[in-house]
Amino acid sequence: MIDMLRPTIGISCDYDKEKQNSKIHRGYYEAVVEAGGLPILIPNIAVNHTREILAVLDGIIFTGGPDVEPAYFKEPAIPGLGYINPIRDELEISLCRQAMEEDIPILAICRGIQLLNIAMGGTIYQDLASQWSQDFLLKHSQSAPDWYGSHQVNLLKGSKLAKMLGASRLWVNSFHHQAIKDLAPGFKITARSDDGVVEGIESTSHNFAVGIQWHPEKMWERDGRMLGLFKGLVSAATKN
Repeated sequence: MIDMLRPTIGISCDYDKEKQNSKIHRGYYEAVVEAGGLPILIPNIAVNHTREILAVLDGIIFTGGPDVEPAYFKEPAIPGLGYINPIRDELEISLCRQAMEEDIPILAICRGIQLLNIAMGGTIYQDLASQWSQDFLLKHSQSAPDWYGSHQVNLLKGSKLAKMLGASRLWVNSFHHQAIKDLAPGFKITARSDDGVVEGIESTSHNFAVGIQWHPEKMWERDGRMLGLFKGLVSAATKN
C-alpha cells in the first residue's frame, strides 16, 4: 500500500533514442525513499503533458546526463560540445520553467544545474577545457570510482546548500565538462571549486530551487551528509 503521507518527488530519466528506453541511476530514487519521499520516475513524454506531470508532484529532481543544446542560450555549437538529446532537452526545459512558475521545489544535479540556469535565462560553458580563461582548471571529469570525492568545493555561509550539507567545504565527485557561465537572473552562487568553477546555485525568490554540479546520488551511501540534499528537497516538498 502506498504511503500517501510521503511527498511525491519526480525524477527526470535519461532517454536512449536508439534503444527506445528511459533509465536512471538507482542512487536517485533510493535517496528519495531514504529521505522520506516517494519517487516518481519521469520517462520521455510529449512536452504537452508537462502540466499534467507537475500536477501530481510535490517536488522534482533534474538529473545528470548529456550536454544541453546551446540553441537554448542562443549560441552555435562549438567543437568541444558533446552529445545532445533534443527530445530530453525539450521536455526538461519546459518542465523546469513551469515548475519554477508554480514554485515547485527543485533539486538540479550536474546536467540539471546547467539546465536550470539555462531555462531561467543564464548561459553555460559548452566545454570548460577550451573555453575556461582563468588561471587554472581542475580535473572536472574524474578518473576514479563514481563515489569518490576528487576535488573540494567551498560553500556560501548561510546558504540552503551549506545548511543542508552541514559544511563550509567538502569533497565532491566530478563528471562534467560544462558549467555555468552567466548566472540566470534571480539566482545566487552558493558553491565554487578552488579554480572558480560554479558548483552550486539557488534561487533568491523561490521556496526551494537548488542546483549542484556534482553527483550526491553516487556518494550518499558513503558520505551521509549528501543525503541532506535529498532531505532538504523532501522537506520543502512537504511544506509546498
